Amino acid sequence: MPQSAQLRGFTVGGISATVSPHVSGDQLSQDLASLKIDRGVKPPSGSSKIVVVAALLAALALIGAFVVYPRARAQLFTSEVKLGEVALISPAQAQVQLTATGYVVALIYAKVASKVAGRIAEIFVEEGQTIEKGSKVARLEDVDFKTQLATARAHAAAARARVAVARASLAELKVQIDRNAPLVELGAVAKATLDDLKTRDESASASIQAALAEAAEADAAVQALEVQLGSYEIITPISGTVVDKLVKVGEGVSPGFGTPGVIEVIDLTSLVVEVDVPETRLSQVAIDGPCEIVLDAAPTTRFRGAVKEIGRRVNRSKATVPVKIRFVDRPALPSGSAASPGGAGLGASPAGMLDPKAAKARDSITVLPDMAARVSFLSEALDPAQLATPPKLVVPTAAVVQRHGSDVVFVFDDGQVRMTAVKAGAPAADGRELETKLPPGTKVVLDPPAELTEGQNVKEKKL
Repeated sequence: MPQSAQLRGFTVGGISATVSPHVSGDQLSQDLASLKIDRGVKPPSGSSKIVVVAALLAALALIGAFVVYPRARAQLFTSEVKLGEVALISPAQAQVQLTATGYVVALIYAKVASKVAGRIAEIFVEEGQTIEKGSKVARLEDVDFKTQLATARAHAAAARARVAVARASLAELKVQIDRNAPLVELGAVAKATLDDLKTRDESASASIQAALAEAAEADAAVQALEVQLGSYEIITPISGTVVDKLVKVGEGVSPGFGTPGVIEVIDLTSLVVEVDVPETRLSQVAIDGPCEIVLDAAPTTRFRGAVKEIGRRVNRSKATVPVKIRFVDRPALPSGSAASPGGAGLGASPAGMLDPKAAKARDSITVLPDMAARVSFLSEALDPAQLATPPKLVVPTAAVVQRHGSDVVFVFDDGQVRMTAVKAGAPAADGRELETKLPPGTKVVLDPPAELTEGQNVKEKKL
């Protein structure tokens, strides 16, 4: 038998071993003793591991308490903050008695509508086109109506023909009467024949009168239809600029309630600014009082204005009175618009009275209806030098804070804040002059807390 077949296997303490049969007993005892596990030796202690784990947990807890929790709380909970806004301060601020906001409106405007119901066949004008009073702006489909008019004219012609026939009959009867009268006197013709002719003559005269009345009625009907046909042509009642086409070719229109009309025409030379003034401050407003007008579309350009009209009724819900302010410096009109000298609502002061730069800046701006505007009522009229001085952009001092070594403001935007780096200059009008260009009216957080972060949800604190 091979030697490998004589090997013996055994297991001690879970350890397997193979021993040759030629090994002696003493040697085997020593080998087994060397494989014995010493139960008296204690395993190493785990206290050091516990200390390490506890230290890590404590560090994580501190990070969570001082870093993660404030950020998570800021994102999950809406904080209340006080808000201010970036303002454009005029050099004439010291003269301002009252400031109000409103919109540019036109004193002369019209929604040109149709006098009769129908369908639009043609529109003769385009948006932005200047038109004169009495100009045709559109035409309704009138084929059916023209057919009615042609029928009426035919009836009138037939009525006039019947008048001619009746007159011819009367003339024939008169000839017969004239011919038979001498014969009756001579006894050649019976008197009854002459009496019959005279009766027919009176009847023919009455027929002529009836025919004339029918002809007059037919002519009147024709004239009425011709007037109505003129209503199928839509005419503008005022001169001005077409600002909107309210319908398209093929659409139906009617003179009833709720119909928007066909086109909207505005006399752009009659533009004024209308604002609401609190009734408690109405004593500071006087007719022809000087004003400064600033349009939201051009916040760095100022127009001189004057009070044109003070409303005669108080809005009880708002406790305000409407006031209209005319432009002393005529604004530029859109290209193609006709400017009438001394137009209603606009001043006619010559541009030469203004500084050339101010006049150029003013003339580069197009004033349109419904533009938002801010009006400052002044104690004294602006002189050209004041008008040429550009306004200053001012941010509240409490809104400027330091973050990462730079001046920043937190801009409030639809319930969130955006951290915006700015460059703030010297103090000016209860704030600091802002060299960074931010839109006037931008809302900023006042005294922002240290934990306020970019993109955080906030809401305005009600005072």
